[in-house]
Amino acid sequence: MRLKGGDPFVFGRGGEEAFHLFKAGIPFRIIPGVTAGIGGPAYAGIPVTHRDFNSAVTFIAGRGSAGELPERHNWEAIAKGSPVIVMYMATKYIHEIVDRLIIHGRLPDEPVAVITQACLPEQMVLETELSKCAEDIKKNGIKPPALIVVGKVVSLRRYLNWMD
Repeated sequence: MRLKGGDPFVFGRGGEEAFHLFKAGIPFRIIPGVTAGIGGPAYAGIPVTHRDFNSAVTFIAGRGSAGELPERHNWEAIAKGSPVIVMYMATKYIHEIVDRLIIHGRLPDEPVAVITQACLPEQMVLETELSKCAEDIKKNGIKPPALIVVGKVVSLRRYLNWMD
């Protein structure tokens, strides 16, 4: 038996694992949960959608399966097409990701939240701006795993942060 937190099909490799079980003739059951990209921000007081700000959100992995920066992402489309971006596993390449987003039109002062230890007593949320994100992650000693939320919805945290 294997138990995974969150939704095993959202950056949890559940699809790959279930496919291998299928090919091997091993029965399996999938019980989806709430993905960290929605639950983590919600617990931190950040809705990933809000009618006054956005009607779309994009979830991306900030590194590829071999640990590299995912060059196959269409950074221009992500930057221009998604009002809110939620990034998993992105701290290692955050400087490069920020550069790509700004080059393709994101505003340097756009609100960003970096969430570590989501939904746990040790949860920490760093609020910053896109252009300062990489520097602030380093300055605050933030280590993976972390979720990074980019978009105006981050500004709602000052009103919806029910934990403080």
